[in-house]
Amino acid sequence: MKRMPVTRTRFAVYFLTTVIVTTVIYYALSQPPISIEGGHPYDAQEYYTMAAQVAAGEPVSALRPFAYRVALPFLVGTLFPEDIAFGFQSLNLVFSVATLGVLYLFLRSFQLSVPTCLLMLLLFICAPQGPFRFVHFIPSYSDPPALFFIVSLLYLNQVIERLDVRAVLVATFLGLTGVLFREIAICGVMVFAFGQSASLSSRLPFVRIRSWRNLGLCVLPLAACSTTIALLHLGIEGTGGYRYLPQIAGVIELLSRQPDIFILSWFTTFGAIPLVLALAAHRAAAFGEVTEYHSVAIFLIGCILLALFSGFHTDRIVFWSFPAVFLLFGAFLERHPVTTASIEYKLAFFIPLIIGQILAWRVWLPIPDDPRAELFDPGAPPLLLLSAYGEVTLGHVYASTLPSASRLILLGQYLAVMLYFGIVLRLASGRKLRHV
Repeated sequence: MKRMPVTRTRFAVYFLTTVIVTTVIYYALSQPPISIEGGHPYDAQEYYTMAAQVAAGEPVSALRPFAYRVALPFLVGTLFPEDIAFGFQSLNLVFSVATLGVLYLFLRSFQLSVPTCLLMLLLFICAPQGPFRFVHFIPSYSDPPALFFIVSLLYLNQVIERLDVRAVLVATFLGLTGVLFREIAICGVMVFAFGQSASLSSRLPFVRIRSWRNLGLCVLPLAACSTTIALLHLGIEGTGGYRYLPQIAGVIELLSRQPDIFILSWFTTFGAIPLVLALAAHRAAAFGEVTEYHSVAIFLIGCILLALFSGFHTDRIVFWSFPAVFLLFGAFLERHPVTTASIEYKLAFFIPLIIGQILAWRVWLPIPDDPRAELFDPGAPPLLLLSAYGEVTLGHVYASTLPSASRLILLGQYLAVMLYFGIVLRLASGRKLRHV
C-alpha cells in the first residue's frame, strides 16, 4: 500500500484523534447505568461486596471464582471507601486508557501506520464489550485491569530482541500483578513464553522450540503466576459450589448442543470484522510476513479455546481476543488489494463495511438496560438487523442469551454479508492481479 502524503497523514491523525476523544466523551455522557441491584448485578455484585468489606475493615468473603480476584476490590475499598461505585469506575477507566496506549504501541510494533493504529483504537472504544462503553453501564467488574496486563505482555514479547534476566523480571512483574486482578492474565505470560522460545510448525507437534535457553528463562514468570493463583485459592475461603471442571463440562455441553452461540458471538462482539478476516485468510500477503504473527496466532487460538470452554458468557470471552483481531484487521486494511483497487471497488467494499459495523455494534445507542432481570430469558427481539433493535433489553445483544430462532436469523444475515464481501474482494483482487 502506498504511503499517504505527509499532509494527508497529519490530517488523518488529527481527525482520528478528535473522533477518539469525542467518542470516549460521548459514551461517558450517553450510557446510563444498569437499573437493577443498585447498578451492581450479576458478577459485579461480588466485586462490589468485596470492596465494601475492605472499606469496612472486614474479612473478605465472596463467591468463587470472584473471591480470588482480589486486587481491584482491594484498591477500590482502600482508595475510595466512601464511594465504591465511583472507585470502580475511575480505576477501570484508568486501566482502559492505559490499555489504549499499550495497544497503540503493540500495533505500531507491527509496522502499521499511525492512522491505521488510531482507527483500531477507535474500534476498541466503540466495541460494545469494550470497557469504554461497558464501564459506564456496570462499573464494578474486573476485566479492564487484566486486559491491560495481557496487552502489555503481548507488547513486551513483540519488542524484545534478546531475552535477558531484566526482561524476564518485567514479564514476571506484569504477570504476577495481572493474576491478582484476574487469573486470565496468565494467558499473556503463556504467549510471552511461547513467543520468546518457540514458533509454529507445519509438522507434528506443530510447535518448534527455537531457544531452550529462552524457554528455561520463561519458566520463572510461568511458575510465579501459577504459584500465585494456587496460593490465592488456598488462602482465600470462597463460598458457593463453583468448580472449574464442572463449569468447563457445562460450557462444552451447551456449545455442543447450540454451536451457533459460539459462531454468532464473534459477530455480536466484532461485527463484520471476523468475516473480512476469514475471507482474506488464504492470502498471506494480506497480513504481511507470516513469521510476524506466530505469537498472535497462539494468542488467538488460546482465546478461541477459552471461549469454547471457560464461561457461559461467550461474547465477553471472545472480546478478550481484541489485540489479535484488531491487529489482523489493521494489517488487512494496509495490505489487501481492495485498499488500492479502483474507486468503485473501494466504495463497494468500505461503505457497506462501515454501515454494517455501525449496525452490528449499535454504535450510537447505549447498551440496553435489563429492568426485569431477564438476561438469560429475554424473549425474541422485535427487529434484527445485524443486531437487535426496537424495545430490547441486555439479553438481546448477546449471542449467548438470544433465543435460538433469533440467532439463526442473525447468522443468515451475516452469511449474506459474507457472500457480498467475498464477491467484492474476489473481483477487486482479480482486477488488481490483471494490472500487475
